Amino acid sequence: MNKSIFTDDFPEINTNEELKRTIKEFPEYDPYYITSSCKKDRRELFDNLWQIYQPLADKHFLSDCKKHFHQRMWEMYLGVSLIKNGLDISSSKSGPDFIVNEGRKNEIFIEATACTRGTAKDAVPKEYLAETPEEIKVQDLPNNKMLLRITNSLDSKYKKYKDFFEEEEKPYIIAVNRSALGYMDANIPLTLKCLFGFGSQTYKMINGKLFNAGWERKKQLTKESGAMIPIDFFEEEEHSIVSAVIYSDRSILNCPKEIGSDCILVHNPMAKYPVDQKIFSFFRQYIAKYDKKHIFINQI
Repeated sequence: MNKSIFTDDFPEINTNEELKRTIKEFPEYDPYYITSSCKKDRRELFDNLWQIYQPLADKHFLSDCKKHFHQRMWEMYLGVSLIKNGLDISSSKSGPDFIVNEGRKNEIFIEATACTRGTAKDAVPKEYLAETPEEIKVQDLPNNKMLLRITNSLDSKYKKYKDFFEEEEKPYIIAVNRSALGYMDANIPLTLKCLFGFGSQTYKMINGKLFNAGWERKKQLTKESGAMIPIDFFEEEEHSIVSAVIYSDRSILNCPKEIGSDCILVHNPMAKYPVDQKIFSFFRQYIAKYDKKHIFINQI
């Protein structure tokens, strides 16, 4: 049984210059893994989660986290969140990452995925962080590029397990962490825009006063290549096998004291196999309701 998630003996590092040299020496490693290994407070945070999560980890977990640290830490954080909130969790060898209530009538499958910035023209640019007041400058929020990366994460996990869940006929949840993209979610969680095709917030003037008039509907985004990408994931019938989406925009390093309280769960109103809202009562939950012309997203 490994006491630490960090199996390399990196020295403790105190300066950016030392860190850059170490990262350069190990180009095959995720820089996030090296940085976290070389900082005592970070090691302790991740190793505390590891003590709880280790029985669920697959045999490739420790080796893979060296190359895909962010993705694996989100998987671990999510697993610990479910365990600490009293759910009966087991790991899946032939399907998604987790099974809730394995073998029972209310069995649920969960797959964790973490967004990356991408590498092509549609990649999300790094967030500019000023170190002094003089360095502060205006930076556009790359909203569309972020939506494309979240949508890509959802779509890839849907395609990977599509055939599996056509046979299983059980609820399937995709859990997405988008913190590696940087920036902040403005107004509403970005995943709601990807799931229901929300565009910009609109306002109207009544008797000289400004009122919120809801959101524009925006069903597609245009990539740099000219390709049109749908951003109304839950409104496409083929995605009805995805019962819900768990979402967080927080990095694990900035996780709250109450683990999992940063996560939201959005139910698919078109789901073939809906998720019982009571099972995930520890998450903030949202569900959409429709009338003839409008869509309303309500927090449960």
